[in-house]
Amino acid sequence: MRRVRGLETEYGLQVRVRPLDAATPAGWRRLSSDEAAQRLFAPVVEAHAATNAWLRNGGRLYLDVGSHPEYATAECSTLAELVAQDRAGDLVLAQLAHRAQQAWAQEGLEPRISIFKNNVDSHANSYGSHENFQVSRKADLAGTVQALTPFLVTRQLLCGAGHWQRDRLGRGHFLLSQRAEHMWDPLSAATTRSRPMVNTRDEPHADAERFRRLHVIVGDSTLLDHTTLLRVGSMELALRILEAGSPCLSRGVPEPGLVIRRVAADLTGRTAVTEDGATALQVQWEWWRAAEAFVDDEELRTVHELWAQVLIAVEDGAPGRIADRIDWAAKHRLLRAQRERHDMASDDPRLAQLALAWHDVIPGQGLARLAEQRGQVRRWLAPGVDERAVEEAPPTTRAALRASFITAAQQHRRGHTVDWMTLSCHDLAEGQVRVEDPLSTHDERVGELIRRMVTEPRQTSSSSFRAANPWTPSTLG
Repeated sequence: MRRVRGLETEYGLQVRVRPLDAATPAGWRRLSSDEAAQRLFAPVVEAHAATNAWLRNGGRLYLDVGSHPEYATAECSTLAELVAQDRAGDLVLAQLAHRAQQAWAQEGLEPRISIFKNNVDSHANSYGSHENFQVSRKADLAGTVQALTPFLVTRQLLCGAGHWQRDRLGRGHFLLSQRAEHMWDPLSAATTRSRPMVNTRDEPHADAERFRRLHVIVGDSTLLDHTTLLRVGSMELALRILEAGSPCLSRGVPEPGLVIRRVAADLTGRTAVTEDGATALQVQWEWWRAAEAFVDDEELRTVHELWAQVLIAVEDGAPGRIADRIDWAAKHRLLRAQRERHDMASDDPRLAQLALAWHDVIPGQGLARLAEQRGQVRRWLAPGVDERAVEEAPPTTRAALRASFITAAQQHRRGHTVDWMTLSCHDLAEGQVRVEDPLSTHDERVGELIRRMVTEPRQTSSSSFRAANPWTPSTLG
């Protein structure tokens, strides 16, 4: 049952600057997304001559289309590794922001930087958080997605990020999910024009004859440990059910793109979802019952128990019970408390500002992280695990080999490139190794390549390794 999993997260970026000696609170200038992103990634460009870096933790940091910072976790085989690696991405972006603040201050400017781990900007443009699961090449992709559709359109009850949205009349409404409004097809090769719930792009990053990468793009970015755990863990159990050939979950969903929106607007879970009238709650309970047979370790036992607790809270109309662990419920509690405390109308713009501030990953600014510090929401990871994941790769996957190679190449100033499968040292003859098994943690070829980087002279003069002090997240303070 071992498989690798990973998360890719696109972040929203907002930067305003003004002169440090400004005499009044006015004078703020908002930077374009392009300018803000380029300044944020300046240390990466200095070290790598590109806005793309492979990190010592095995993950990847880069600028995506639309000047969105994006972080892809290393391959992970345990849920704890994945939650830690995902949070490490928040820390890496926050460290880049700290470096940018220092650079602007040296220019006599006061910056205000926000990095949002969310999915919708102020112009209703959506950006994603994608889940990746290693599956067998023999699996019927279309059949798998058809069977998963009822689960995916209702999973937002478990792990939606919550969203405060205004309608055409300006009235505010709370939704379970940010991504639901932007989903249409269950399965497609597109990712922007008609966003599907599962993307068919065939990039397995592994032996293509054996594996496929199931690319799930329907989920919200999640901030709280338990929500990320439940998001990925429930999907893992759903895949195990289908891989075992379970015949009991064959309900059809008419017009999934419309249904997922209706579910998002209904915090009670009573929206009819399937052709035979099953509600969102009923669908989730069916998957929960089927999943019980596939719980075979402590992580999945925690997932299964939390799954039930969330469904019971929704069923009882008591989201406050799970507001210490589940993103949408925590945000709902925050907005409701602020409305009551300050007698806000539903169209009060401060509610949208609060909802956005929940997602800021800059220390001292983001309301989700402040809630953690104050004990208002629980942590699942042990203290310090996510900080270590900034520099340390998961030890149970191929990422450990990649991380060892990158570290050695940086220490010995070797020109090198990597991708998910390939490790290349440019100044050694035959200095390339391809690792196709994502679960491989030992490869004699990689060990030999590292030994050669330490002991052999360069075959060519390489300028591909530019920085005297190579950039890593830890250098940013």
